[in-house]
Amino acid sequence: MPPIRTELQKTSTSQIKTVIKDTIILQQKDSIYVYSNELKELNTQVSEIKNELNKKEDTFLGATYDTAFTVLVTILIFVLGIIIDRIIKHCQDKAELTKLKDYFNNQFNDLKNNILPELIKGYRKNYQETITLDKGLPTTAPKILTNTYDRLSKLESPLLFKTFKNSSDFNTAFAQIDLIKKLMTEIDQYHAISLQRSSSIRISLAELDSLYVNKLVAYTEFQRNNNPNFANDPTFQLINGKILYYHQHIAGKRNLTKYYKEIIRPIQENLVATNLFRTDQFCNEISEYGKLISHKFNDLKRLFIEIRLQYRYFSKILNDSKNKLDQLNTE
Repeated sequence: MPPIRTELQKTSTSQIKTVIKDTIILQQKDSIYVYSNELKELNTQVSEIKNELNKKEDTFLGATYDTAFTVLVTILIFVLGIIIDRIIKHCQDKAELTKLKDYFNNQFNDLKNNILPELIKGYRKNYQETITLDKGLPTTAPKILTNTYDRLSKLESPLLFKTFKNSSDFNTAFAQIDLIKKLMTEIDQYHAISLQRSSSIRISLAELDSLYVNKLVAYTEFQRNNNPNFANDPTFQLINGKILYYHQHIAGKRNLTKYYKEIIRPIQENLVATNLFRTDQFCNEISEYGKLISHKFNDLKRLFIEIRLQYRYFSKILNDSKNKLDQLNTE
């Protein structure tokens, strides 16, 4: 038999239902309230976004200030980079030009103050003292062992040109440097040719000298053997005396001028004066050798006059060149 609910139980159940119902209703109201608040918040955010999208910002040349600022800063940095790079390059170029100019002036001053004066002095001594018939020619022309001419000529460039205040000074400087460089080569070539010409004549003179002296000795021997009065013969006395003089003062020594003046000429004049160059076979041969030696001697004499004049000319060219270089402003 089921339990019988009392009135009290009925009342309690009814109250519980009422409480539950109220709770549910309250929860529903809270949910609606929360949802409504969230919806309002969402609407507010959407409205703000819409306002931001519709808001017109201040612009510069059609771009916002932020964008314009960013672009301008980028351009400024780029331009500054180019300017700084050019400044650095300019400083480097200036430093290189200064270094180049200092090197040029160092070599240039050495050429003017040391090399050219020594060469001029050497060439003057060459034609005034060194080059003579007796001494002959030196093996080489006076020179200073240096490559300054080559180094200076290689420096001719547009860069160095910029360092000269006057373009005419630049042109004059390198024109003279080029002249000196070429002149050094020409002098060496000329000296070599002159030395060859001189040696050729001297070799011929040496050969003729041997034949000539042998013929003089042969003449004296013939006179001793065939002329009873040879000791009183003026021609015998002259030739015999010259043979002795030759061995004492000429043989093995550089006395070509004395050889010609003291031996060749006196004997030739005697043979012509006595007519023995026609009447005596020995005297005729001596006269012929003497004539050949005279021709060679005069050829050598003319050659040495030419060489001395040429070195005088070389000295003058270098002196004129030095004077032109001294007037230039290369600093």
